[in-house]
Amino acid sequence: MTDANSELRQELERLRSLEKTLHMALDMVSDGIWDWDRVTGVVKRNAHWYRMLGYEPFSLPETVDTWLQLIHPDDYDGTVSRMQRYLDGQAELFSARYRFKKADGHYIWLHDRAKFVAFDGQGNPIRMLGAHHDIQQQVQAEQEQRNYQARLEQLNRELEAKVEARTRELAEANAALTRQVSLYSRQAQTDYLTGLFNRRYFEHLIGEHRIMPPRQECAIVLLDLDRFKEVNDRYGHPVGDLVLQAIPSLLKSHLRNQDVLARWGGEEFIVWLPETSKTNALQISERLRLALEQARFCHDIRLTGSFGIADCRPGDDIHHAIEKADSCLYLAKQMRNRVICT
Repeated sequence: MTDANSELRQELERLRSLEKTLHMALDMVSDGIWDWDRVTGVVKRNAHWYRMLGYEPFSLPETVDTWLQLIHPDDYDGTVSRMQRYLDGQAELFSARYRFKKADGHYIWLHDRAKFVAFDGQGNPIRMLGAHHDIQQQVQAEQEQRNYQARLEQLNRELEAKVEARTRELAEANAALTRQVSLYSRQAQTDYLTGLFNRRYFEHLIGEHRIMPPRQECAIVLLDLDRFKEVNDRYGHPVGDLVLQAIPSLLKSHLRNQDVLARWGGEEFIVWLPETSKTNALQISERLRLALEQARFCHDIRLTGSFGIADCRPGDDIHHAIEKADSCLYLAKQMRNRVICT
């Protein structure tokens, strides 16, 4: 009998030690823990729980009513319903997010999780252990993300309404371009934003004509949108992207079928004008410059462009012509809204 009592005392000590360890672990991973004895109705809460809410430790009644009275009215029914589902055995654990009233009257968002940890001889739950986590910053971040998404969606709706007429023409041009490049790898050949050939594929195209055949001349035109950074800074990158997407249809309406337009990078574009003299290249570039100057984009944005032109005669290296066009573009950018030719 003595041995049995000794073993029982040792087991009780082991269980008390285990419970103490469990509470210490919960203290470390939770902002507050609570312990509900369903037999006595007492709800023990640790000091962290009180400090999280701005109360003096152990200053509130140790009852379930204390919990119920601090739940935000808008969250009350849903929270109580979740608890009842767990008490009725319809959920594996109690888990709820709700607003909880602090000592200063403000509410913070908490995540509350709990489970039964003790049962009587008939298997009825008599004790529940739970943990509160302060998720105020997380909920605020989620709300800011939703607000940001809503702002973007509203902006898109406004922009779509303003550019609806032009979008129809752009959609037709994009559809034609999609059919044209569907035989190739779109990612390798086209710019994802404008649908134009990208720089790598443009260099591949002209690489097939690196040395001009006899009796054929061409011209290279480099175009840079003036002060485009100001558009992004003022209206944001989504609007800037819409402007860039409108550039191809604007320029192509003044180019010939055999001309090749590509995005060179950022707000810079390049045009290859085959079988074109320097004089004709100047005329075409002036038309492009004037069209860009007169165009009105979304939000009534106005833009100008600077152009650098280099001709390429039979036997010339076309890559060298691109370098010359870039030098001319550099000079044009000093004055802006200019066309400069070698």
